[in-house]
Amino acid sequence: MIKNTIAIVNDSEVTTGSLPDGIISINAWEVDWDDLSLDDNYIILGGHMGSYDDKKFTYLQKEKQWLKKAINSNTKILGICLGSQLIADAAGGTAFLSDKIEFGFKDLNFVEEDPLFDDFKNSKVFSWHRDTFEIPPGATLIAKTKYPQIYKIKNTTALQFHPEIKLELFEAWYDSELSKQELESYDVKSEVNYLKDNLQQLEKSMINFYSKWISANSL
Repeated sequence: MIKNTIAIVNDSEVTTGSLPDGIISINAWEVDWDDLSLDDNYIILGGHMGSYDDKKFTYLQKEKQWLKKAINSNTKILGICLGSQLIADAAGGTAFLSDKIEFGFKDLNFVEEDPLFDDFKNSKVFSWHRDTFEIPPGATLIAKTKYPQIYKIKNTTALQFHPEIKLELFEAWYDSELSKQELESYDVKSEVNYLKDNLQQLEKSMINFYSKWISANSL
């Protein structure tokens, strides 16, 4: 059976980036969750909101309900940034506002070996988040910085960082007064230069990871 790979877009400015072509994107605020097949593969993308902002962004409530069902059904899911936080909440962990923004390219500290993530050992990964989470019961923490960065639960993989980062994505996210204010104490220019200098390696790491993730046997 041929499976679709569907990206759930939680924020119109947070799209698939360097993920490969052929992924179907649907907006979380428009989707009928009951129509989604649990036999397909799903990528839960990021957003400027927090998982706890589900009274303002009411579609997050239904999304978390669907995620709980999908995780327990062993649907193949990849969560990125907000996606990892929604998965944490849905699976019994807790997403919350941290004390500081984590911004820029970081080295991961691997606490468990898993060949799925080997490409992220060879280059820094890009983080931009203020929210974090306690991983769910039964989940395995794979890598961290000050904050949890990679964990797995059942057939679900969660990444706090942005492996899909591209220059166009960063520019879209940074193009607001709020973003500029919250990052005024960071060396944004240095991070942008790193992004420009390492675009090819970052995209290669993303594609290699995605290829391994999509081809891995389901539980």
